[in-house]
Amino acid sequence: MMSKQKILNKRDLNEKLKAEIDVTNPKNQQTTGRRRQSPALGKPKNTAKTIKRLLQYMGGYKFALLFIALFLATATGMALLVPILFSRAIDNHILVFDFTGVYRIALIILGLALFNSIVRFFSRFIMVRISQNVVKSIRKDAFDSLMKAPVSYYDQKGTGDIVSRLSNDIELISNSLGQTILETINTVIVLFGALILMFYLNWALALVVMVFIPLMVLFVVKISKKTRKGFKAQQIHLAALNGIIEENVSGLKTVKLYNQEAPFLEEFSEENNRLKKAGFMAQFYSGLVWPFIHFMNNFVFLTIIAVGAMLYLRFDALVSIGQIAGVSQYSRQFMMPLANMAQLFNALMQGVAGAERVFELIDADNEYALDGTQEIESFKGEIAFDDVTFGYDAALPVLKNITFKAKQGDIIAIVGPTGGGKTTTIKLLNRFYDVQKGRILIDDVNITDYKIDALRKRIGIVLQDTQLFKGTVYDNIHYGDFNATEHDVIEAAKMANAYDFIMKLPQGFQTMIYEGGQNFSQGERQLISIARTMLNNPDLLILDEATSNVDTRTEKKIQTSMKRLMSNRTSIVIAHRLQTIKEADTILVINNGELIEQGSHDGLLAQKGFYHSLYRAQFEQ
Repeated sequence: MMSKQKILNKRDLNEKLKAEIDVTNPKNQQTTGRRRQSPALGKPKNTAKTIKRLLQYMGGYKFALLFIALFLATATGMALLVPILFSRAIDNHILVFDFTGVYRIALIILGLALFNSIVRFFSRFIMVRISQNVVKSIRKDAFDSLMKAPVSYYDQKGTGDIVSRLSNDIELISNSLGQTILETINTVIVLFGALILMFYLNWALALVVMVFIPLMVLFVVKISKKTRKGFKAQQIHLAALNGIIEENVSGLKTVKLYNQEAPFLEEFSEENNRLKKAGFMAQFYSGLVWPFIHFMNNFVFLTIIAVGAMLYLRFDALVSIGQIAGVSQYSRQFMMPLANMAQLFNALMQGVAGAERVFELIDADNEYALDGTQEIESFKGEIAFDDVTFGYDAALPVLKNITFKAKQGDIIAIVGPTGGGKTTTIKLLNRFYDVQKGRILIDDVNITDYKIDALRKRIGIVLQDTQLFKGTVYDNIHYGDFNATEHDVIEAAKMANAYDFIMKLPQGFQTMIYEGGQNFSQGERQLISIARTMLNNPDLLILDEATSNVDTRTEKKIQTSMKRLMSNRTSIVIAHRLQTIKEADTILVINNGELIEQGSHDGLLAQKGFYHSLYRAQFEQ
């Protein structure tokens, strides 16, 4: 059993995460926990470029946005007139008991409030529609790019990071577009409008307000920095915790098999505790802003009243009661945007950071950029590897100078130790990767000259690790050829010896397959996958340990079906069990990326080389 200490030794926290954890523990606490790369949000690398690109997505709605901006600016500007009207009502009507004028101003204020509410309602409605349409376009472009990205992109990024970009990061864009644009327009207008109108009403009282601005700005900026770091740390820990949950749920059977519930529970508890601390500090600092703003609001309001009263009593020509009331209201309107600006900036930066990660996905390499031009209806099936060298890292070749040929209808078997490069050959044949040296030919044509989609359509693959999709059994087999009839699907199932077990299912071919096919055994999943390939009726067939997960009796039935399927088709079989490839026309022995032997089964045994030693290891114990 794996010890708890060994599990802890596997844990290495991303350097960025360590920096952010300092927010929750100034003493630079030691952290543990298995880490997959967390899709943490940092500061955008190129804010201007990302914002410009977002604006391009919004370009189709520029007239609607201009309409919103103008009407919102008008409504906000008119709302700013309320304190002036209130001031005039006091000085010109209430103090002289002119209630007709008071009623008139009250109706004007009521009308302004109603107009402001209507404009805000429609502005919010239109902005939500625009933001959702923009996000829909971004999500579509991201998913389209994902479908066109080469396999290497998936190898580099990982599933968790890609899913995070398509979900969490796009959600940040949605929140940023839907909230910050309207609030920013409103906040800027209120901030400068209130400041100007305060001085218009009474410059002396406006100066009283200005005295407190440096203190408030300093406080808000300091707190905002801590809040931003806290929320970033919270997002990082949340992503890490989600990764732990995903890993343990998907591998629950293995966890239980090795009785490792306790260490995993401890790991979850530790990460959960770090998330709690980060969340507490983020919320704590965030919560300090509004109490401070409210206190300063009341304090400034009280100061204006006190100073205004002293000026009124001593210099009544300098200030009036109405001006005191008007400036005090403007001071309240002026204080709130100071806090809003910091929070809006944080929200905007989060949205931009999310957009930057999504745009990185959209800008991923397109494997069709190097697509060939030659269409193909079918292959004869002649394959040639001509001095092929390839490595996932160019400096570390996996295959070295591989050369072999397969005639039409040949069965080519590839054997060798694990990690020797066997599976890499079929990845190259399907152009999941392109060779770095040499060339691969099908029917005497370099595969780079064929259209990628046409190439892959004529190659059928049955892998050791099957992939079933959510849907019915029928749907998963039909996936091999959407033009096939129901009769064709049933016949493919029969050829794969899957028909009998399918008919025993509660709904037969209409039985639902859950995510990943977890409600089926590994062998059943393999049989469905083989039926899908048979329905595809490919010209070239690749079997990568296709029968390794079925019992011996079923394997014999499948081998019989496979012989029918491989008849008159060039087939490449990757196998560890040498008993299954005795009848292959040519057996290739690959070790450490080099083709060290090739020939028939009997011929290779007669050579008494590497293949002979592999065979003896399996059958002559």
